[in-house]
Amino acid sequence: MSTIRLTAYLKERFPFVNMMLFAIIYLAVFSTTKLALKFDLVFCLGILATISFFFRLRVMDEIKDFAIDSVNHPDRILQSGGISIPVLIGISTFFTLSELIWSYLHSWTAVAFWLVAFLYSLLMRYEFFVGEWLSKRLVLYAISHMLVMPLVVSWLWFAYRPDATPTLGILMVLSLLGGFVFELARKTHSLEAERPEIVTYSSLLGLPRAVWFILGVLWLSLLCQGLLFWQLQMDWWAYLIAIGCAVWVSMKYRGALRGKAEPAFRKAELATSIYMLASYVVLIFGS
Repeated sequence: MSTIRLTAYLKERFPFVNMMLFAIIYLAVFSTTKLALKFDLVFCLGILATISFFFRLRVMDEIKDFAIDSVNHPDRILQSGGISIPVLIGISTFFTLSELIWSYLHSWTAVAFWLVAFLYSLLMRYEFFVGEWLSKRLVLYAISHMLVMPLVVSWLWFAYRPDATPTLGILMVLSLLGGFVFELARKTHSLEAERPEIVTYSSLLGLPRAVWFILGVLWLSLLCQGLLFWQLQMDWWAYLIAIGCAVWVSMKYRGALRGKAEPAFRKAELATSIYMLASYVVLIFGS
């Protein structure tokens, strides 16, 4: 395997912007623990461990969806033979050591919570052994897979703090809702972009109801974020940024719903990603 092929795969399926988002999640959780920043090798290893966890989720998805992706996306690097699943498994296994080592360097409690998140991700890989039944219930499918987010948050939290506080609970709910918004946005398309072999929220609920579903979860996450800001005694500007981002996303979806063109929905999806990113960045600088 050449470095060029791996770089091409990462650019296509696990780009640098994704890595940055996962690093920011780590930094946001750390910020809410109210500990003083100590920028050393162990801290950097935590960033690598967090990115590694989500990279493994990507590899598990590649394994699970390889057959259907070979039909729907034959030109992808993996499907066209540019890189192989065994290579991806090998890379993921190697970097999994960073997660275990980083957890051990903090506490056995962190190791235990990492193990819970890891085992849950394995259940996701096998779709909880009810894949056929779960695939017909798209909302339940999404929720079951998004539950890994609060587990990751718990793992990162207990690496730095031995106690569970209300802040942790709110942060877990926020991570679940934020991930759910992104998942809903990713699988909502215009009528022209729908494929009969792929179930989406727009095909299941109808496009208008799918959009309102996205916005409903988004504004629920905004309420949760406001509660977290209040818990952390953050300044007024944090609320203003959060509300502004939510209004901006809502306007994007309103415009997309009027025009019903696929590019507009993809821009709205990007807006939801920026909203999630802004939510965590505000926590980093405001808490």
